[in-house]
Amino acid sequence: AEQEAMSKRNNRKAEFALRDLEYFTVRNAIEKGCEAGAEKIDPLTNELLINQFHDILPGTCIPRAHDEAIKAVSHIIEEAGKQTAELLKEGTRRDAAQKTLTVVNTLSFPRNDVIYLPFEGWYVDGDYRQQVVEGLDGESRLAVAGVTVPAFGSVVLKLTREYAEGESPFLTEGNLLETPFLRVVFQKKGYLESLVDKRNGRELRGEGYALNTLLMAEDVPLGWDNWDIDADCESKFRDCAELLSRKVVSDGAVEYRVRSHYRLSAKSDLTQDMIFYGDSPEVVFETRINWQDDHRFLKTAFDTAVHADFACHEVQFGYLRRVTNRNTSIEKAKFEVSNHKYTDLSETRYGTALLNDCKYGISVKDSQMRLSLHKGGCLPDYRGDKGVHECTYAFLPHLGSLSVESVIRPAYLLNEKPFIVDGSLPMESLMTMNCDHVIAETVKPLEQKGKGFVLRLYEAEGAADTAKIVFGIPVKGVTETNMLEEPIAEHGPMQQIELHFRPFEIKTLRIDY
Repeated sequence: AEQEAMSKRNNRKAEFALRDLEYFTVRNAIEKGCEAGAEKIDPLTNELLINQFHDILPGTCIPRAHDEAIKAVSHIIEEAGKQTAELLKEGTRRDAAQKTLTVVNTLSFPRNDVIYLPFEGWYVDGDYRQQVVEGLDGESRLAVAGVTVPAFGSVVLKLTREYAEGESPFLTEGNLLETPFLRVVFQKKGYLESLVDKRNGRELRGEGYALNTLLMAEDVPLGWDNWDIDADCESKFRDCAELLSRKVVSDGAVEYRVRSHYRLSAKSDLTQDMIFYGDSPEVVFETRINWQDDHRFLKTAFDTAVHADFACHEVQFGYLRRVTNRNTSIEKAKFEVSNHKYTDLSETRYGTALLNDCKYGISVKDSQMRLSLHKGGCLPDYRGDKGVHECTYAFLPHLGSLSVESVIRPAYLLNEKPFIVDGSLPMESLMTMNCDHVIAETVKPLEQKGKGFVLRLYEAEGAADTAKIVFGIPVKGVTETNMLEEPIAEHGPMQQIELHFRPFEIKTLRIDY
């Protein structure tokens, strides 16, 4: 019975599942010309809010509370997924003559990352790079590169039985790998001994451990087992993983995938796919941890060659800058801090980011970023978080400093997969923006009744700007409101609106259709 890590993973997945359900509820209502109701969504949202209680979310409650919380939030994810699937089914058409699939993007910017489709012998018709890959779960998927899905819109793909897989852009020789973006040297355990960004010849492995070294430490806090991490824990981390097996499981036109199996301790082991892409410098780590230890702490180390006084850690609607040195007692106390989807370490013209899909703790010191993967505390839940845990994280080298384009969008893409619908479901963009660092986080039904929806946007980079928003549906009225949806300024019917954003400002609009 996995508890603490599962609670955190469930929380992230449920937040995105509810966000998607709200979005499709609104789209469906606009299509039908009726009111978007939240009757089915509200009970799920309330359930999630209860389970974000301050002892449930960090994993510091008694066994029964953990079990009930995991059951409740798993139900939210499942139920939201079910309702979303029903909404998608309503508008989908099937053509007997031509098999099609639709890829739906629920994000406020176009996505052109690699799409993974369920593979049943069909390929995508057209000039896309494609490759059949098998994930950690043993399922076969078709990886497709080169598809651009518009913001808040969809793309319909025709399928065909015939396809010649293209050539692999990856070159290997011994422990060397060359991708279109990176030159990689693996060390004997499969960690990244050297990682050079070919765009500027920059070596990213710094002093310290090889990149993606798995570190384990004894974790016995003086006071509160599941609440605390004591500062001396940092000095106890060691690379004690033993490589049991390692093989290339996929090498084709889209990706190069290496699967490694490590023994972490006498009781625990870890299996990981390290994935390199043909069209991106991002390295993704899909990870399955079989955890059976008590009082142990697992991290992955990225000791980089980037020098920065501050690291940027994502919080909701923005990020916090924290110093990377430990000069004062206050700085020393920040040896472990929280992050949401990303932590970034950047100089003015270059940087690296660590993205994740369900982890919330990280430590950054000087040039070293170390993401917390698992903590097996035993009080008040004596079971020590044992079980099989899954997570995905990514190492992203980027040109320029932290920006929406370089880091924040990829962090969203890692967390929010596109929806794959069997059949044809064309969707025009609900809205488009000319300001790339403003993100539309939420599209949801109104709290009051009415033929309208709420659009919530925020400036994500910390830079003031004016955003021009163009709506893809006929709009009868736009009203600026506060977060309680109480009106501040009414703008009347308009197909586009210009809004000025202060750094990190959140704006809420009511759109009537």
